[in-house]
Amino acid sequence: MASSVTAEPPPCVTVVIPAYRRPELLRLAVDSLLTQDMDGRTYEVIVVDSSPDDRNETMVRSLNPPPGCSLSCLRKAPEGPGPSRNLGVRTGRGPIIAFMDSDCQADPGWLRAGLDAFADGVGLVQGKVLPVDGVPHSVFNRTLRVESESFLYETANIFYRREAFEAAGGFVADLTPNATRPVGGEDVALAWTVKRSGWQSRFTPQALVRHAVFRITPAEWLVEKRLFICPRIVRDFPETRRFFFARYFFDRAQAALFLAVAGGLGWPLWSFWGFAGFLPYLWLRAGEQTVSMRGARRLLRAFFYLPRDLISFGILTAGSVRFRALLL
Repeated sequence: MASSVTAEPPPCVTVVIPAYRRPELLRLAVDSLLTQDMDGRTYEVIVVDSSPDDRNETMVRSLNPPPGCSLSCLRKAPEGPGPSRNLGVRTGRGPIIAFMDSDCQADPGWLRAGLDAFADGVGLVQGKVLPVDGVPHSVFNRTLRVESESFLYETANIFYRREAFEAAGGFVADLTPNATRPVGGEDVALAWTVKRSGWQSRFTPQALVRHAVFRITPAEWLVEKRLFICPRIVRDFPETRRFFFARYFFDRAQAALFLAVAGGLGWPLWSFWGFAGFLPYLWLRAGEQTVSMRGARRLLRAFFYLPRDLISFGILTAGSVRFRALLL
């Protein structure tokens, strides 16, 4: 008589982390997943690495997951984080897919809180993202903060029902596949494709991850290349326009800068109308809360930000031309 073999049940959730270099941060990310307050048999962790060397793979394979938890590292050519996430989803078995980035650390209750937020009709759940503790604020520090449902649906902390993910076609490749900090936009596109299909979205602050804080150079602060993709977002998903200022400006600062630029084209800055066009921008930037500049010195803040805002205006203009959708 042939013995029967009972197939091992699939995990409740598959966690996918795309990785590119930065093994020290990746170790912190994976370690945080191996200490979740869930039975190890209920989840699996898949790292998809596109680094030019095997340091990430070697590190991941040296870790000890909890009993029953599957931890694996796949390797592929660099195409940006989107295709890496797609490979992780195809390899995984869970009906729910949890995405976290390699520069994040999950709280012990992250997975449980994310799973608890799903209900009938819910296709995606977004969690809370805060900077890691103990790093002081600085204009030259970069991190991520998500404290309510964001129309960008950043994949630093998000869960998808597999059915909804696969029907939407997954993530698209990045415009800069070899960059340490890709242009992005693939997370926005996937989420809105899922929502267009009729799935509901939810936000749960209990599903918390902490995002690393990076020190950036003045050049990196001046040139925010990710703005280039924003006109493509509003072209492909016009419903996102309502989240931008007056629908056609990235934010209030860019709208005020547009008035200043328009005024400067018609009149010299030292003329009454030229200066009047610059006043809203000056008022806005000087009026923003700041720790280091108080009183009259806050006027200097406008001139500090002016080169950055002008470059951002140029990037948004280039993106508007490239994707034939106006967003300045």
